[in-house]
Amino acid sequence: MDFDYSDDQHLLMTAFESLLERFRAPPPGQHGYVAYSGELQAELAASGFLEITGQPGFGLLEAAMMTEAAAHCPVSVELAASAMLGAALGLAAPVAVAWGVGRPVRFLPVARTVVVIEDGRVTAGTPCADIARPVTGVAAYPIAVLSALPHDARQLSGTEAATVRRRALIGVAAEAAGLMRGAVGHTVQYVRERRQFGQPLGNFQAIQHRLAEDAQLVRACRWLAFRAAYADDAKEAAVALLYAQEAMRKVINDCHQFSGAMGLTLEFPLHLWTYRLKVLQGEAGGRGAQAGSVADQLWPLADAA
Repeated sequence: MDFDYSDDQHLLMTAFESLLERFRAPPPGQHGYVAYSGELQAELAASGFLEITGQPGFGLLEAAMMTEAAAHCPVSVELAASAMLGAALGLAAPVAVAWGVGRPVRFLPVARTVVVIEDGRVTAGTPCADIARPVTGVAAYPIAVLSALPHDARQLSGTEAATVRRRALIGVAAEAAGLMRGAVGHTVQYVRERRQFGQPLGNFQAIQHRLAEDAQLVRACRWLAFRAAYADDAKEAAVALLYAQEAMRKVINDCHQFSGAMGLTLEFPLHLWTYRLKVLQGEAGGRGAQAGSVADQLWPLADAA
């Protein structure tokens, strides 16, 4: 099942997919953990795609569609927070979202704005070198630890803070859906080509069944993220991210298992999707936090009194 794009959505996504075309293949000679594309980041800014939510006839759904499509690429780029928060709140892109001070923050090393969600309040400011300590190693994104609030941090109003919280979740859910789609697609191609016992691995029914389950999970994650974006609703946002953070455990496991020992090497590009998914498993407090949020919204404590 799929939905038809409107004429405007079709034109938008055709243009956006054309921009992504050069970034579909893993970077040549890329054997490291991080494949951030500054080139794609610059092209997104120059093309105006990051301001999509402020354009007449477009909104959060289109931003989620672009976020999912960009995450399908083997290179990482900051799109979700810039498109979903930047235009609405007047924040300079790229935008990094921090789930508290003292924690690793995706895209902080390349961000012009950092939004900090912590202790019931949301602040925004300009990151600088003395409060951002870069993290090296198995990072999967350009990451730095935020040691303190920015010097020019301003607290966002209640309405702005609520917007940041729900849209940050929607952005992560849409990105996770695109990453899972990329990982499953790469694995499907591998089992078609890799031969064992005289035939392609993809001919074995057990592999077909499990990859079919993964494809169904990915499709569900995609539509839940899009539904949350269309509704721009806090409960739908938490549901979408909860489902994605639960589903990605199976998807990561299956993709690496069917890739065999090759899937554990940096020469094999599967990690360019799955390492990012590993980071997103703990984003926004992880699936436990999303489950608690969904429960609180479905069954408020006041109803129990």
